[in-house]
Parts: sequence; structure tokens; C-alpha cells
Amino acid sequence: MKLETLLNEQQLEAVKHKDGPLLILAGAGSGKTRVITYRIAYLISEYKIKPENILAVTFTNKAADEMKHRIKLVVGSLAENILMSTFHSFGCRVLRKHAQRMGYTNSFSIFDEDDRERLVKECMHEARVSEKEMKPYKVITMIQDIKNQLMTPKQYENDFSNTIEGSAVSKIYTLYEDKLKHNNAFDFDDLIIKPIKLFKEFPDILELFRERFKYILIDEYQDINNSQYVLISLLAEKYKNICVVGDDDQSIYRFRGADITNILGFEEDYKNTKVIRLEQNYRSTKNILKAAHSVIKNNKERKDKELWSKNEDGEKIIFYYANDEGDEAEFVINEAAKMLSRTGITLKDMAVFYRTNAQSRILEDKFRRAGMPYKLIGGTQFYARMEIKDLIAYLRIVSNPYDVISFKRIINVPPRGIGDTTISKIQDYTFTNNMTLFDGLKIVDEIADIKDSAKASLKQLYGFIKNLNEKKDTMKPSDTLKTLLVSTGYLEYWQTDTSVKAKDRVENIKELVSALAEYEDRSSEASLQDFLGQVALMTDFDKWDKDADAITLMTLHSAKGLEFDAVFIVGMDEYLFPHKNCIEEPGGIEEERRLCYVGITRAKKKLYLLSAIARRQFGTKKISVVSRFINEIPSELLEYKGRMPVKAVQEKYMTNGDIVDAINDVETEYLDMPAEIEIPYKPGEKVRHKKMGTGTIIKVEPYGDDLRLTINFKTHGKKIISAKYGGLEKI
Repeated sequence: MKLETLLNEQQLEAVKHKDGPLLILAGAGSGKTRVITYRIAYLISEYKIKPENILAVTFTNKAADEMKHRIKLVVGSLAENILMSTFHSFGCRVLRKHAQRMGYTNSFSIFDEDDRERLVKECMHEARVSEKEMKPYKVITMIQDIKNQLMTPKQYENDFSNTIEGSAVSKIYTLYEDKLKHNNAFDFDDLIIKPIKLFKEFPDILELFRERFKYILIDEYQDINNSQYVLISLLAEKYKNICVVGDDDQSIYRFRGADITNILGFEEDYKNTKVIRLEQNYRSTKNILKAAHSVIKNNKERKDKELWSKNEDGEKIIFYYANDEGDEAEFVINEAAKMLSRTGITLKDMAVFYRTNAQSRILEDKFRRAGMPYKLIGGTQFYARMEIKDLIAYLRIVSNPYDVISFKRIINVPPRGIGDTTISKIQDYTFTNNMTLFDGLKIVDEIADIKDSAKASLKQLYGFIKNLNEKKDTMKPSDTLKTLLVSTGYLEYWQTDTSVKAKDRVENIKELVSALAEYEDRSSEASLQDFLGQVALMTDFDKWDKDADAITLMTLHSAKGLEFDAVFIVGMDEYLFPHKNCIEEPGGIEEERRLCYVGITRAKKKLYLLSAIARRQFGTKKISVVSRFINEIPSELLEYKGRMPVKAVQEKYMTNGDIVDAINDVETEYLDMPAEIEIPYKPGEKVRHKKMGTGTIIKVEPYGDDLRLTINFKTHGKKIISAKYGGLEKI
């Protein structure tokens, strides 16, 4: 294999490394996928490592499939024996083989976000914790964090039940875990947690996997959380042939539990680690790379490196200072139209990034009105549609009759005259008699106070689901679905429905049948439980058609790993990006800065950064301040368009992580505001309050016929004061 003409010196060194720990610090656009591909191929072809002894883990199914395809082009059919997987798919594979050792069956269900929310609400009700006391979303987030720290309900109870909140969460968490077990189900976190439990409690299973996977490669290592770190550490401990690829400057998933210290501390975890830096960028122009580095270099928690390129300098980065979010969206459309007519850049080569999903609304409205095609990443996906989730619930019941959550979803769909009261009676009876809800249907005649018509419907439902459950291993999954559609009357129910959406629902149902048939064509070992597992672990990007002729709209978090000829980053306002929730969190600004770095380095040829003088929030126009990240980019790299401040926007009025200190240290230039908003105060001004003393204005927001001023007082900290009634005196 002659690689000298295909790879640079550092890439070649990484590819040829054989045994022992290897850390590849791969900057954005530095060819890491190529390195991973050739490294695996080199292990097989040159070092004669058996493909089945290689485990490669990445974060999306699409990335795993694409990587396997590339390797196959190099080593041929041998690539089929490599396990290319996501973390969750790997965990699911482990559990399908060995879940019985923990008291589950291998036909377990995987609960998605909706299932988890239903189950948590059910547990909250039983624990007598109202949704006014604690929001279900907060409880779910806390349970995720608890599981990521590998804490059992008992451990959490011992350590945290001494507070009102801790006691409530402890009760809910205990119920939640019990109900998951009763449902023969795992949530997404369990797909990592339970394999760890298996490995620790059953050393023979761990040894089996250690011997199977003697060479381990982890992509996007900067994004792994604590539980993923523990799982990989257990697997790699024996042979230590672990290669991790990542970039600490692109660690942006702290909200999911990702811990940047995992990649920063890799050399301490594995002694004699070989470290290789990939710093040559093959994607972006020099000006884009300079802008990216000028931002990220302000972070302290990072390994020293700087991307460089042999590419041309390229165009300057355009900074557009819009009047408001509508003007911002229209500028994007106009520039996209110009590129279409004047350059070779097509719509599919363009993307618009934003910090929060809510920002897509105005963009979508404007794109629709302009008649410009767009594709939204993060919208309602096929498998999230109501009718599809209904049918998936039916299939899950056929595969796993213990799945109470799925059963309760479909028990009266289509309508069978079975109300909540009837369901509660069955559930109470089965719980008292230590039976599954499904088995309760078999003896429904023994349950008191249920109407005969409901009993007949329930027994009929039990009959055809039991019949399909017994045949599921011999029937094709698509045939199982077709039988369900007829025997339940589900397809007929929507075919006879007169509502506006009924026709679309029928088409979606037919598309699900096609999806199952396609799955059977792709897999030589097609099974219902495998298909359900794939659906449960599917992400937005697994259904994303990158070749569709439309501009892509997505959050900055969704953009990592992608590249486009032209990129627009909208909403670059202080408190929006960086987001207000992150500004005061420890490490929050650094994570937001990494997110900005990721956004900038997605661009290959053209980059647009947009901010607005004012934006509407809850119907009220509020003044914005240009993001500090804009001001970290040297002025010579920028071309300014749109409204302009009195002084150039690049004045460094915010250069560090603390907005208050920065404004105190440097006089802030007043930003030109829309003429209709009269602003007697401006950020950076000094004021005096009778009780609070002297302070500095750090934010000005219209509020009806008044202004809300956020002021940092020397002795009282930050306070919000009315401009009209606060009795402020300018200094």
C-alpha cells in the first residue's frame, strides 16, 4: 500500500502506528476520516490484524457506514468483519447477546425520549411529586446525569436524599428503574450503563470482548461522557491498543455530559502515549482559518495548536449588521441568490447556522416567501410522526410483550371502546397478581367491572399479538407489519378518516412498509428486533439527503463534522451567542467559543457572520449587543455591510470571559439603534442609585414605554432597574 503520495507526514505517521496508545489531535478539515480509514486498512493489510479484532466507534450511524464503505474500497470484503459502530449501537449489541445474565430477554425495547417522558411522569405521579414542584424535563436531565455518573438508585438515595429535591428525585429514579425492568426495556443511557454493569459483574463477558477487540479506535473522543469513557477504558485495559481521534477545540456537547478532560487527560490515562497533531487544513481558505484561530486562541483550556493551509487567502469574511432578525434573514436570501447566479456554488453547498432552534422560525418564513428551497435539520422526522410511532409501538409489543409503555399507547388505537379507567383496572389487577399487562388481557374475564364489549376487544387484541409474537422469528418484518395493519384495522382507520392529514398519514404508513422491505434487502439476517433497534438509534442525519438541491438550516451543535462552500452564522449577539445561560457558568464561555470555532471552520470558501441591532423577544423589540466573538476577529479579515456603529464594530469592548469586567475596563461605544427606539441610556455608562451606589450599565432592553437596565453595582452586584422609575443619576 503506497501511501506517501496520499498522505502528509503526520497523517502517514498516524496510519503506520501499530501497538500502544495513540492520540491523534485532528484539527478541523485536517483529513481525519482519511487517516482513520487508512489506519484500519493498514492494520489489516500490512500488520495482518484480523478484521474481527478491530472495533471502531463514532457518534453517528451515517459516519460509521461511510467509514466502512471507504475501508471496503481499500481492503475489499474483509471490511465486512470490522465492527464499525456508534457507542449506543455497540452497547445494544452487547445487551442483545448477554442481557439474560441481568434478568432481561434479548427482545428488550429501547425507550426513546417520548417513552422516557411518559415513564417519568408516571413515576412522578406515583411518587406524589407534582409537575408544579418539578418539571419532568428537569427530572429527566437529573436522571441522565445520575446515570452518567454510574450511580444506582440506592447510591443516589444514600448520598442525596437529605434534601427535599434529592428525596423526590431518589423516589422517582427508583420507580423509574423498577419500571424499566418490568417493561423489559432500556433507555438510551442504559445502552452504555448496562454493558458496564455486565462487564463488572461478569468478568467472563468482559474477557470475551477484550479478546475479540484487541484494537480499538474512537472517533470524536472529545465528545465522550463519563460512562462512555468507563466503557472504553474497561475494553482497552488489557491490550491498550487504543487510538483516539479528536480535537479539544471542537468539544461542544457539555450539555450532554461530554467532558473535555477526557481528551486533555488521555496521556495521563495511558502511559507512553504517542501524540500526533494534524494541523494542515484541506478545507478552508487562509482567511477563514485565521478568523477561527483568532477566536479559539482566547480559550485557556486547550492544547496548543494552530491550523494552517496551502489553500488561497480567499475572500474576506462578511460581517452584516442587520436592523433586526427579519433584515438578517433577507440578507441571507439575497446573498444566496447572488451566489447562485454569479458563482458555481449551489444551494446544497450552502448552510445557515444558528445557536437555538427557535431562530429557525423567521428563516423558514422568509425562505418560504422567497420560494427558495431549504432543508431543516432538527424538524419533525419520519419516525417521530404520530402514525409511525403508533405502528412502531405495535411492532415493539409483538417483539417484547412486556413493554407496558407501548401497550398503553396502542391499546385503544384505533378506537376499541377502551378508556383510561379500564386500562387502570387491568394494570392494578396485573400488578397485584405479578403479571404483565399483556398477559392480563388473556384473563380479562376475571377482572371485575369491565364491560363485555371492552373484554371482547381486549381478547381479540391479545389473540393476534400473541400469534404474531410466536411467529416473529419466522416471518419477515414487513409481513409482520402488513398483518398488523389488517388485523388491527389501523390502515383502514386512516383510509376512512376525513381529516386533512389523513391522506398524508396513509402515505407515511405505506412508506414504513417500504422502509422495512428495504431493510430486509440490505440485511442478510433481518429481524424485527434488529430493525426496531436501528429505528430507536436513528438520528436526524441518518435521514438527511445532503444531495438535495436546497440550502441547509441547522443549529451550530448539529453542524459539527459537516462542511459547506458557503456558511452563514446568524444571531451573533451577546446573550444569544454566547448564550446567556452559558455566560456565567464555569467554562461556559469557553464552550461557546469552541462552538463558534466549529461554525467558522465548516466554511470552505465563503463565510458570513450576522448580528442585529435589535431582536424581538416575546413580541417586544429588545436591543442587542454584537457578540464578543465578532470582536475577537481582526478587522483586516472582515468586510462590513449593513448598519454600522459610530466606531468600527471590532473595537475590543469585550475581550475576556467576563462581560462586566470588560465593560468596566474599556469604554463601550454606543451602537447605532433603529430610529424609532429612543435610548437615553447605553451600555458602558456609569450611573448612581440612591441605595445601590455607583454602577455600570451592561444591558439596555425596551420594556413597554420604559427601559430595563441591567447594571453591575460595585457593592451590590448585578441588578435590573427601571430607567423611568429607578431614580438613576448619570455620572
